[in-house]
Amino acid sequence: MHIALCDDQKTISKELSVLIKKFNDENHLENDLIYFSKPSSLYSYMQISPIDIIFMDLEFGDASEDGIEWSKNLRRQFPHTIIIILTAYEMRYKEGYEARVFRFMTKPIQEKELFDYLHTSMEELQLTKMVSLTRRGIPQNICIRDICYFAAQSGGSELWTRTDMYYCEESLLQWEQQLPSAVFFRCHNKYLVNLTHVTEFDHQVLTLVNGEKIPVSRRKWKAFQIAYMKCDTRNYRL
Repeated sequence: MHIALCDDQKTISKELSVLIKKFNDENHLENDLIYFSKPSSLYSYMQISPIDIIFMDLEFGDASEDGIEWSKNLRRQFPHTIIIILTAYEMRYKEGYEARVFRFMTKPIQEKELFDYLHTSMEELQLTKMVSLTRRGIPQNICIRDICYFAAQSGGSELWTRTDMYYCEESLLQWEQQLPSAVFFRCHNKYLVNLTHVTEFDHQVLTLVNGEKIPVSRRKWKAFQIAYMKCDTRNYRL
């Protein structure tokens, strides 16, 4: 995974580099960190090479290099790139929401907060990946985020989006092992549901964004509540 820091304070670069190395070591990962002193340089770099996560400062020595405005530009052109705003100025948080940034992180950087955000960002990036299917003989790619649920069928499963159904040779167990566990939950032996599409629920039924009702088994009820709460607090809402 490619991570970029855009900040004109070199001390922040050194601090973040040390923490990301520790995060990589603890999680057996190989994320790399690229440093930029101004957003325009980062933007030019991304025209050639993709970045997965950006830590963006708000204010730079050059007043024309505004972190919020550049974040808006980056979001428009690279909608799947995660942007985390670094700031000591909480009064500008509202502007960050308008730029649709993923998170805010205050300076100085706190290790626990950074590690939590990195874990959540990696899970979020999983949702932007595609699964390849064939429908009526035509290959199609479906974004994981758009999958509402899977239903078990003899010899395979059905993949449902808000409007379409695709038959798959893979079983529910195979999908469950393949997809991010923080978002997809086996609520019933015949159903695997995307928690971000659940809008209402009771002890027996989950209601999805398209109005469909999915059963939840009694033995899965408590585990569902915990999984849904964790998913909701991580802001995977669509």
